[in-house]
Amino acid sequence: MSSDVERELERTTALRGFRYGLHDFVALCKGAEALKSHNDNTEANYLKEGLIDRKTKELAIVVACISSNDLVSHVQLHMHAANKAGASPEEIMAVIDLVGGWIGNVAKIKALEAWRAIFRPDIPTIDRVVELR
Repeated sequence: MSSDVERELERTTALRGFRYGLHDFVALCKGAEALKSHNDNTEANYLKEGLIDRKTKELAIVVACISSNDLVSHVQLHMHAANKAGASPEEIMAVIDLVGGWIGNVAKIKALEAWRAIFRPDIPTIDRVVELR
């Protein structure tokens, strides 16, 4: 891996507080310049100070991810970012409960699994067969 790619991947984590497999994919398949462009856009828009603080942005993104039935791993990242921005695990659970009736059971269960993985990894995964008779 080139030093430009490594540097931009480190910048990815430093900017967001997380790095997702997609970031590595872009860097390795499209190059450091493609990831730099993505990071520049993220810095200018998603992370830019404005009317909405980072905590509120992350909670909104959590809702968007849950509502679109996103991957558990991606929801986890934004729950982590919301928590780092000041949202408590209880607030994040309240958001899941708030939107749960509108998003459907499968999306809510995936959101609960993401929450469990971040805040209660001591509890077994939801996505498992417990017993068959």
